[in-house]
Amino acid sequence: MGKLEFPLLTEHLSLQPENEDNLWNAAWTISLRDEEETRIGTFSFEGDKMAGEVPVRVELEQDYRNLGYGTEVFAFMARWAFRFRNIREVNAVCDHENDRCVHALEKAGYVCRENKGGKDYYSVKRQKSAWAGLYIMVGFCAGFLIGLSIANLWVGTAIGVIAGGLVGVILDVNDKKGR
Repeated sequence: MGKLEFPLLTEHLSLQPENEDNLWNAAWTISLRDEEETRIGTFSFEGDKMAGEVPVRVELEQDYRNLGYGTEVFAFMARWAFRFRNIREVNAVCDHENDRCVHALEKAGYVCRENKGGKDYYSVKRQKSAWAGLYIMVGFCAGFLIGLSIANLWVGTAIGVIAGGLVGVILDVNDKKGR
């Protein structure tokens, strides 16, 4: 991955880490994109980090709550974290009674995984790749053309599907290793 550029810009917000050398442990300042001097809250990858999983936390100033900014930060930072191959899940915890936080997480694509002790545990997982299915279809089309050229559609199609399936499986395995 190339050099990271800061601040990160969303549609309405600017996110700046307080320590660019320690992104995963530093607090990030959330500001309005057009008014970067206006701090409206903080973001952090807060909590116990396990292999492949990072916890996130968003705290907005009272005047900036319920305006969609929490949803924007939760969604954007999950997509940003997934740029790193070793991150496979982003999670967050909120009080069960905190309807605004629950709504922001759900709207950002997080799914409630557990409710324990009055806390809701949400996460969003990196999408799995589907190279095998794509390459089987490409192989089918290529095999059909091969079959036409050798005057045997069955043999050509079988060769194409098998070759495409193997390429797809290899790509899926490599993608899974990178998670």
